[in-house]
Amino acid sequence: MPALLSSAVLLLFGFLIGLSSSLDPRDPNVCSLWESFTTSVKESYSHPYDHVTEEPCSDPRTSNRCLRHRITYRTAYRQAVKTDHRKRYQCCPGYYESGGKCVPHCTKECVHGRCVAPDRCQCEGGWRGEDCSSACGDQQWGPRCLQQCECKNGALCDPVKGACQCPPGFIGQHCEDPCPAGTFGKGCLQRCGCRNGASCDTVTGECTCRDGFTGTYCEKSCRKKCQPRCPCQNGGICKGKGICACPPGWTVGL
Repeated sequence: MPALLSSAVLLLFGFLIGLSSSLDPRDPNVCSLWESFTTSVKESYSHPYDHVTEEPCSDPRTSNRCLRHRITYRTAYRQAVKTDHRKRYQCCPGYYESGGKCVPHCTKECVHGRCVAPDRCQCEGGWRGEDCSSACGDQQWGPRCLQQCECKNGALCDPVKGACQCPPGFIGQHCEDPCPAGTFGKGCLQRCGCRNGASCDTVTGECTCRDGFTGTYCEKSCRKKCQPRCPCQNGGICKGKGICACPPGWTVGL
């Protein structure tokens, strides 16, 4: 009897756990199924027994009393196992339970993204591939790199937002415009120092002198044929014989 009671308690506990599932049946990722379970119950039944009585014998010549047997039934009780069925909720294939909800499972980790359906990653901007581990190419941007960059003049394209990072000498949304006259460098933020009508390289700031002038900034006049100038850039000063004196932050290229 103690063993039967213990089994009944365990079965009842398991049944209550099933009923208290935190999954929402309205969730489209939750599936249901019918399962059988057993419980130990106490049931009644009619138990036969031999009812014995003493009665006068049927032979009138004797005064002895005879025993009469008669089968009667009485109510008795016994332990029985009852099988029943119940509906159980669980996550559909491809999903697993987390925090009371069924969330999708991706076999591969979504490195730069999130799992939005079984074995399907949604990549962050600038990444692509089944597991979002591959960066966009130079001319693509956005989720799964489906957008085409419109940057010009060798500008770098931001793989997340598609914004153009202009090289020195160019400005504009797509880096399509050269620096305005008198400016050069990255973002066209530096002022040219060229004199005497010399033109300024919008990338390096190097001055191209008109005839009759020489010097780093074309500040010197030459009566005869001018000597070749030093190719000094970024504000460097020519010291003669092709040697440039570089300003702070710059060095002579090899």
